[in-house]
Amino acid sequence: MNPLIRSMIMALLTFASALFGFFLQWLLPLQYIADAKGMIGSIIGLITLLVALVLGLLVWTSYNVYMNQNAESQSLGPLILKLDFALDQYGPEAGPGRDLLRAAVMRARDRFWGGRAIGVTPYAQLRADLHDIMIFFSSLEPTTDEQKQIITTAMPNFMQVVETTLLMTRQLANPVPKLLLYVVIGWSALLFMSYGLLGMFNPLSVAITALGSIAIASAVFLILEFSQPYSGLFRISPIGVDNLIAVLGR
Repeated sequence: MNPLIRSMIMALLTFASALFGFFLQWLLPLQYIADAKGMIGSIIGLITLLVALVLGLLVWTSYNVYMNQNAESQSLGPLILKLDFALDQYGPEAGPGRDLLRAAVMRARDRFWGGRAIGVTPYAQLRADLHDIMIFFSSLEPTTDEQKQIITTAMPNFMQVVETTLLMTRQLANPVPKLLLYVVIGWSALLFMSYGLLGMFNPLSVAITALGSIAIASAVFLILEFSQPYSGLFRISPIGVDNLIAVLGR
């Protein structure tokens, strides 16, 4: 589901919880509410602390996922260019390896920015890539010390490209535990219901409650957006990868 739609549902849920609290205040005898006011206030303080801590943790966790993906995608660029240059220096015999490298980068581009199988680790494809890399390097027959040195350094770099791509894919499998997010939503609904139970029902109270619901929903929106770094408002730009693909193999 679109993060904006999910955030709007969150806002409506918390706002409806506050309205339900106002309704309970009208329904219950005033003496009941007065006697329980201290207990309700204590529970409000506890839940407020829990929501603040966990929401902050989730925002930070999702932002950390976004930054890690951005850093890892940028670190691959120079490594891939260096590897492509080394294979070019090896000679025409390394042409198939350059083709393998370009194909792997194009698949990664399609997987992340194309929205295909995000969160699903493509073990079969990555295993096939490793198999093709091993076959390619075993087929080379270096005749000079320079070619031997190129193979010695290029093979680990090739493996690192595949391993980093695997790591990036696995990080997107479950960036933010959904159950934890649902628990926070439940806490927020209970918190706003308690606000409605103790507050006075008037236009200003309703307006402030609506703003509070929007604030909670905006935090959820940030969590969902940062958890999807290759789509949405804060997505990592694919321009660098596209320029890299255009250069590879030349």
